[in-house]
Amino acid sequence: MKNLRGKNAIVTGASRGLGVYIARTLAQQGVNLALVARSAEKLEETRRSCESIGVRAIAIAADVTSLDDQRRLVAEAEREFGTIDILVNNAGIELVSSFEDLSIEQIDDVIRTNLSAPIWLTKLVLPSMLSRKSGAIVQVASLAGKAPVPYDSIYATTKAGLVNFAESIQGELEGTGVTSSVVCPGFVSEAGMWADREAAGARRPFTLGTVAPQKVANAVIRAIKGHPEMIVAAMPMRPLLAVIDLAPRLRVGISRRLGLTATMREEAQTLSVGEDHRQAARKRAEADPMATRPRE
Repeated sequence: MKNLRGKNAIVTGASRGLGVYIARTLAQQGVNLALVARSAEKLEETRRSCESIGVRAIAIAADVTSLDDQRRLVAEAEREFGTIDILVNNAGIELVSSFEDLSIEQIDDVIRTNLSAPIWLTKLVLPSMLSRKSGAIVQVASLAGKAPVPYDSIYATTKAGLVNFAESIQGELEGTGVTSSVVCPGFVSEAGMWADREAAGARRPFTLGTVAPQKVANAVIRAIKGHPEMIVAAMPMRPLLAVIDLAPRLRVGISRRLGLTATMREEAQTLSVGEDHRQAARKRAEADPMATRPRE
């Protein structure tokens, strides 16, 4: 899909973080937007921001882990725009903790949000795309889906599943006019999950660096235009990922040497189990008025 102007897109997780950057970048490309998130108030801010760029945008408050909500949001988007040309599955949650300390309910919540929900929504929009022989589906995964991450095992597992889902259906969709792509960001500054965690006091491994959220949003545009996999990181990651794949015994040692294991362990010990990083950031801000407040 080369020319995006006049196309219609659903973007989940659009009320905050990377979702806002993705939505605005699509709007700048002339894409009309059905913006989805649980928070109606924050979603309305994104909607107004996108409309100010000159496109049509609607806000749909919905829980993506509910199939009924998913069916409703697709129906609302189609009623407003007629067709859905682009789906960006961006919504996601993360609980940094040792696996042992997570409850079954917390594990299920992460799996349903990060993996089941994007698969379901893809299933709902795909038939119309196939009938029109045109469409683009982008899954926003993570570098955590390309390599194991201690103390973030369920998040990493769901993102690995999302990467494999996107790449598996690529072969099925070949020649149909519909593309399936995946974007894998590393540590992102200013907005998104890592920004929330950093505001809560987490310390990034000094070896890995961060990327700006706009760079991730630009990668989503490239994915829509046909790039099957976009890795967005501050350093070249493909050689390191190749080493990890070729020498599985080195995985634990590489994670330790990069400082990732220590960073995640420290964060898991600092946060109470299952605590939202925005809540942790608020607590830190209350204790230290100079601390960075969480981003909504």
